[in-house]
Amino acid sequence: MRARMRNLGVMAHVDAGKTTVSERILFLTGQIHRIGEVHDGQAELDHLPEEQARGITIMAAAHTCEWDGYQLNLIDTPGHVDFTAEVERSLRVLDGAVAVFDAVAGVEPQSETVWRQADRHRVPRLVFVNKMDRPGADLDACVAEIRDRLDATPLLLQLPVWDGHVFVGVVDVLSGTCWRWRSDDPTDVDPAPTPAALAVEVARQRELLVDRIAERDEQLLESWADGAAGIDEIRAALRRLTIDGDVVPVLCGSALSGIGVQPLLDAVVAYLPSPDDVSSDAHDDPVAEPLAALAFKVVHGQGGKLTWIRVYRGTLAKGDKVRNASTRATVRASRIVRLEAGKTHDVDTVVAGDIAAVFGLGDVVTGHTLCDPSAVVELESMVFPEPVMTVAIEPATSSDQEKLLVALGRMADEDPTFAVRADEQTGQTLIAGMGELHLEVTLNRLANDHGVAVNAGQPEVAYRETLAQPVTGLEHTLNKQTGGPGQWARVVIDVEPTGSVDIGELGFVDTTSGGAVPAEFAKAMADGCRDAMTAGPRGFPLVGVHVTLTDGATHSNDSSERSFRIAGAQALRLAAERAGTWLLEPVMAVEAEAPEDYLGAVIGAINARRGEVGELTERHGVSIVRAVVPLAELFGFTDALRSVSQGRASAAMSPAGYRPAPDC
Repeated sequence: MRARMRNLGVMAHVDAGKTTVSERILFLTGQIHRIGEVHDGQAELDHLPEEQARGITIMAAAHTCEWDGYQLNLIDTPGHVDFTAEVERSLRVLDGAVAVFDAVAGVEPQSETVWRQADRHRVPRLVFVNKMDRPGADLDACVAEIRDRLDATPLLLQLPVWDGHVFVGVVDVLSGTCWRWRSDDPTDVDPAPTPAALAVEVARQRELLVDRIAERDEQLLESWADGAAGIDEIRAALRRLTIDGDVVPVLCGSALSGIGVQPLLDAVVAYLPSPDDVSSDAHDDPVAEPLAALAFKVVHGQGGKLTWIRVYRGTLAKGDKVRNASTRATVRASRIVRLEAGKTHDVDTVVAGDIAAVFGLGDVVTGHTLCDPSAVVELESMVFPEPVMTVAIEPATSSDQEKLLVALGRMADEDPTFAVRADEQTGQTLIAGMGELHLEVTLNRLANDHGVAVNAGQPEVAYRETLAQPVTGLEHTLNKQTGGPGQWARVVIDVEPTGSVDIGELGFVDTTSGGAVPAEFAKAMADGCRDAMTAGPRGFPLVGVHVTLTDGATHSNDSSERSFRIAGAQALRLAAERAGTWLLEPVMAVEAEAPEDYLGAVIGAINARRGEVGELTERHGVSIVRAVVPLAELFGFTDALRSVSQGRASAAMSPAGYRPAPDC
């Protein structure tokens, strides 16, 4: 069963056609009987009202289907940078992925972002070059960009077939089989020999393909050298290399026209791994082992809280009691369902390798491990980026205050990159997200999904602070007497900046000797320093701090862990005030494109926003400008580009870290 299972995601830059590819897969596997189009808001996988209204994927959608006797657990991920957390958590639990590229646009900014995410999680990939039917489609240029910009080894498995200037099919380079689709019925496709006009090129590409596979696979190299390598042996070698991440098979087509999706599905089962292929479990039968599963997504709906899980080991049955290894609580799986986009299908059990969803798991959140109570194990969790933009909100009516807090709590539970806090000075409720679109969608969902209308302020950038210089030998004594047992702690610290911009990351070393500060008090003091990092002298999170505890003292009656925690927080605040801080602002990598006539206007718009222009290139007669621009300057940037280019320029953005702000 596990050998005939594929857990795969579909990932791409926004508008590359990712959800259209997924919709065609559902149609061809018999899961839907009408093809819904993304552009008219009828896509099965884009089932949320916000997705249908905008024509983009916002939340990852999962669906279980079957192709040629293989079970496919498919996850369609968002392409917009604001929802990159959905890609991150999906890649954490997937065994393989299909990366979709626009045949005209090539490697776009978010394409690169999701590719790097897949690299980090070591997820084997196939490439589907989509939109081959568009004017300007260039398969060779797209493959070259994948090689040059993504540091990958793409292997071309297909060549396009044209009828004049019309894209009508593909030729399989290895077998020479030609697949040609009918325009009036894209599901009606029959194999045929290679067209005579392509015979020489197909032979050349086949020789090149086998050469590249053989030079990386010793098993094939020996057979190939003897002239005995058959097509099955070549495909087996290609499968090994793909699973190891050494190469990336490339296919092409047009999902909107229905061309190329059947061969893509064949490639998924042929080259992407099963759970057994990527399992690090040493057991012969992971299904028979004690349960180990990871919760990777939470959704609140009419049926209650639904937790998406990937089962890595063992079996989970309806009604089973399991341990939440992350909190040590025991929870009960009251109901197990297969995921079908916005719908569910009940099942009694799921086994190692499965992706499913469970009702009744209480306080389980993204990243928690579920396991057998008699064999507790904790799987590696997930790390998500911190929000970069905030907005103050309040309910439109005071009677909705409690309803608002409940809704925000559920939304924060669902989305690890969405945060809620109260401003200590103003008492306002602040929500934080990954960008303008993320916050705009959140506000709309509050009204539409939760029935809470809110008044919102203007979005503001989430700045951070870092120390301007080191501070050495700072001494601080806490001496608080309240009539009963007092609080007393003395610490001497050195503090220095580390250059990190990660919130909550503290470097700490205890160099005291002779028992001047007991180990448990030193640990409490470090916790106090972390408390102080939540807000620096300017009110923003303090990052990049290393503290060395060089000396200290205790009181025989009044010292405690609490005392040293308070003293640590106070000492770091004093050190930050003495050192002074620099303000750090988030910056974005911007890729703008426009006709050459408007290149100067686009560069001017970037420079006016404190942008630093880097690389200038050209693709299909269109100028490409890559730059780094502060996020604070990008509000309304897309509209400004359209204005200076008569609507012919566009831009895409992705996070590029933090840099000192001008007033630092």
